[in-house]
Amino acid sequence: SDVAVDAQKRLRYLFCQFVEIMLGCQEEPLILFLDDCQWIDAASVALLNQILMMPNKSASNKQRRFFFFGCCRDDEVNEEHPLTLMLSSLETFGTKTTNIMLTSMSKETVNEMVSTTLSLLPRLTRPLADILYHKTKGSPFFIKQLMID
Repeated sequence: SDVAVDAQKRLRYLFCQFVEIMLGCQEEPLILFLDDCQWIDAASVALLNQILMMPNKSASNKQRRFFFFGCCRDDEVNEEHPLTLMLSSLETFGTKTTNIMLTSMSKETVNEMVSTTLSLLPRLTRPLADILYHKTKGSPFFIKQLMID
């Protein structure tokens, strides 16, 4: 309905004003981090797009120091995903984007992580690291979760 669309537009406008105010109040950069972006909805993409497309200079003519970090599972985001389309659009308009792919850790790296975490020699942690590697396929998040449990 028109009322819902107008409400979303007002919310986007107010949030962009909030970002501008925060950027004008401090010298440090403003960082927005969103996790699980594979589940982002259309309204959130529209808001994020509007924030990222804001002019690069603030009202005080200072360079904007705004950084957005988004994490998603690459196996759940394809070429038609709203996030992928938004990032492509941003690049078309000159906004710099960087895609960082995180891969699974090797058996040796898992062993180094376990060794460091437990403050033990790598030769002593190798059997545990091998088990963790096989259970998690080298995913740092799952390794950490298993070690905590």
